[in-house]
Amino acid sequence: MQGTESSPSSATVHPLLANPYDHHKYLGTVSQIGKSSVRVALSGAPQNGSANGAEPYEAAEVGQYVVVSSGKHAIFGQISDIRLVDGSGGVGFDSQAVATIQLLSSIETTSGFICAGVVAHPKIGSSAFVAHPKIVQLVAESKQRKGGQEAAVTLSFGHLPDIDHTPVHFTPEMLFGRHCALLGTTGAGKSWSVARLVEEISRFRAKVILLDATGEFGALTRGTHHVHLGRDPNAHKRSTEVSLPYNQLTESDLFAIFKPRGQSQAPKLRAAMKSLKLARLSPKLALDGCIIKVDKSKLHYEAEYSRFFSEIEKVDADFDITKLTRQIENECVKPQRSPFEPEYWGGVNGADQSLCVPLITRINDIIGSENLEPIFKPDGKPSLITAIDRFVKDENSSVLRVNLQYLSFQHNAREIIANAAGRHLLKLAREARFREKPLVVIVDEAHQFLNRTTEGKMQDEYPLDAFADIAKEGRKYALSICIATQRPRDIPEGVLSQMGTLIVHRLINHLDRAVVERASGEIDKSTLESLPTLAPGEAVIIGVDFPVPLLLRVNAPKARPDSAGADYQRFWR
Repeated sequence: MQGTESSPSSATVHPLLANPYDHHKYLGTVSQIGKSSVRVALSGAPQNGSANGAEPYEAAEVGQYVVVSSGKHAIFGQISDIRLVDGSGGVGFDSQAVATIQLLSSIETTSGFICAGVVAHPKIGSSAFVAHPKIVQLVAESKQRKGGQEAAVTLSFGHLPDIDHTPVHFTPEMLFGRHCALLGTTGAGKSWSVARLVEEISRFRAKVILLDATGEFGALTRGTHHVHLGRDPNAHKRSTEVSLPYNQLTESDLFAIFKPRGQSQAPKLRAAMKSLKLARLSPKLALDGCIIKVDKSKLHYEAEYSRFFSEIEKVDADFDITKLTRQIENECVKPQRSPFEPEYWGGVNGADQSLCVPLITRINDIIGSENLEPIFKPDGKPSLITAIDRFVKDENSSVLRVNLQYLSFQHNAREIIANAAGRHLLKLAREARFREKPLVVIVDEAHQFLNRTTEGKMQDEYPLDAFADIAKEGRKYALSICIATQRPRDIPEGVLSQMGTLIVHRLINHLDRAVVERASGEIDKSTLESLPTLAPGEAVIIGVDFPVPLLLRVNAPKARPDSAGADYQRFWR
């Protein structure tokens, strides 16, 4: 028997995409009301697992979307629990099937207006119905409907897991307006989601930069320019090898690579770099490219330093790094020749030289390393910074894919180069370069890059925090970040909390799920508990622009990422 509150007829014409009160989808009546949930006695449910001759009813399932009638509103919710209970709360032969429904948003049935939360709570006896896929679609896309005549730009990202595969479209504002995070364990479909997003973005006059940490997105074609760092043995003709010359790194970046330790190494390294910059600007000070300080007058040096101060302090001020270790040795002098000659440097400081020997050895090894050739031996290859600048200006390119697969992890090279790219993007954003060309930077395997610090005793002085800064302030400059990671617990919570949209694939680790729960104040217990059971390609979307947590299946990208594991059946025969 249906509830005492009369339900609108299924023949009623609704302004919605479908009748929310279709009697074929009738579930039952409200028997208990809470602040954010109701319990519904399921009508015609099989008793103890077998049919009892009642009329056919829409089978209730955990996770199913539901609408509950409440006067002028249809309250949209989701089934979080189904159990058999009797009048005393126990379980018996005559038990009644009862579903607990989390109430999520309200639909005004006369206008189709949707708002988050419960405008008017249902009453005892109110009717509950399984939500038609079109109603779910209406709720999911509610934030993209505007009053203007011009059709909104929307991305076809996925579809509902119903028999009709009802498509769901989102505006870029819904996904990237407040930044986005793609989370999921290996094999859950995270890479497909990244590829699908990039493909959808490339359909428009848009800009997206993809930092491809594993090289799996090489099949992207539409409006895509590929660049790579390091010796890629499989680089295709469409990919350009680029470098990031050391003179385009900051002093902090170089310190992060060379890792000066102790109280002597860092000041000598800093002084040596400034001296070499001055030697390039004022060659008459130098002998064979180096400035000798032992027993030399400080006056000429200080005069030339003051003259070229602004050029020396520029981030991209050039110097000859092959002479860096020699110049460090030249910096190991006593501060004055005698108490009566403070305008002259003194003789060799043997103690400082001894302390700097490990640094000198380390620098020689690093500069000569084959793995770090993109930084210290660019050999005329175009710069990554230049490639980014050209991409931003190019009206015909929508995607810049930066392949970092063959860039070494040694000496934090990969993290430092990615951080330098992020810092440059934030610089462009602060110059209002993206106001009329909003740009999205997608960072795959983001746990490798976000808020990292270099190892060593001085690690706190050299944080790699460019992408964290983008997450905190990029939005106001039309620069959005989308992070993809299989380890949410390694992403700083301060960064993850900046993500307005979370696209969550299967997450098994309880620590990862706890991070998601803290980052999103809107996720309910039943949705959180469903994350370990999501099938590959399924995801739950949570965000400030989504009235309800939405379960969908991501549409397969045309250019599928190369993320398959080993084919044991083929090669182990």
